[in-house]
Amino acid sequence: MLTLNETTRDRIYDGIRKYARIVARARERGISESDNRDLVRAMLGDMMGYDPFFDVTSEAVVRGPHADFLVLPNTQQQFLVQVKHLSIMPHAAHLLRMSGINTPTYTSWAILTNADVWACYRLGVGNGRHPEPVFRVSLSEGIPTEEKMNLFGLCSKEGVEQEALVRYWEEFRVLNPGRLASLVLSEEVLQVLRREILRQSSYRVDTHTIREILTREVFRPDAAGSSFGVDVQQRPLPVCYAYVPDPNSTTTWRMPYRNPDGTPNPDLLTRALGDFQGDHQIIGIPADDVPIVKGRLKKAFLELGIGLDDLPRSLR
Repeated sequence: MLTLNETTRDRIYDGIRKYARIVARARERGISESDNRDLVRAMLGDMMGYDPFFDVTSEAVVRGPHADFLVLPNTQQQFLVQVKHLSIMPHAAHLLRMSGINTPTYTSWAILTNADVWACYRLGVGNGRHPEPVFRVSLSEGIPTEEKMNLFGLCSKEGVEQEALVRYWEEFRVLNPGRLASLVLSEEVLQVLRREILRQSSYRVDTHTIREILTREVFRPDAAGSSFGVDVQQRPLPVCYAYVPDPNSTTTWRMPYRNPDGTPNPDLLTRALGDFQGDHQIIGIPADDVPIVKGRLKKAFLELGIGLDDLPRSLR
């Protein structure tokens, strides 16, 4: 568990208040992306506790033009920082060039920020992997300052020294409702339930029926919804999925990638890309339907403003 002393807490708390005002003024004045990088570097020093001259380097720009800074605390844990213009909302698709087989060998962490919103990702490693979101926090968002302080503390110098970010990610990865829902609906767990039902009642039921009952009747709506990565107040729709062989059977739908309103969801989209780059048969997509899925994913990335040159070869 992250433990911050009073001096560190005061520094982060004061930094949140100070830079919330500065970011608001910067947005009004329409500062350039270059000036925004200077602002982020100042925040890494004043608020996050890093030495802006020795802990924060532009070495990442030398190694590859896809990040602005490499943060080098006195630990083995390093992370990249990619700065966007204040008018651009950071999202996972911005990390396409730093994930999969292109993940830097010297770090597996990245922070995307426009100075207001800070989004932390665990970079995917290996072909077919995708960036995994860890947390997102905004200076201007109307959540309690204590909550903001705890999240910023995870990637502060003190938080990194305590490996708080690693532990937070491990807990989030294992225990978030969406992953638990996916685990319960996995074929392995369904087979265990089928055998247990047979043992207790001598009643034979197939895993498809069990999955349908769990999805419709057992799960709380918010848990089931988060497993699809959609608004918990709305049921998943066919348009949210890249592959829908049977619109009348949600259990056949594969690779969620859009929000219920039809707009691309960057985090789901990068996850769907990872699935697509793997074995199509494992996720239930026949070879004849692969071009259809490829076209849908490619179109969604282009809608997000991702250039053709930034798309992986599997989508070009």
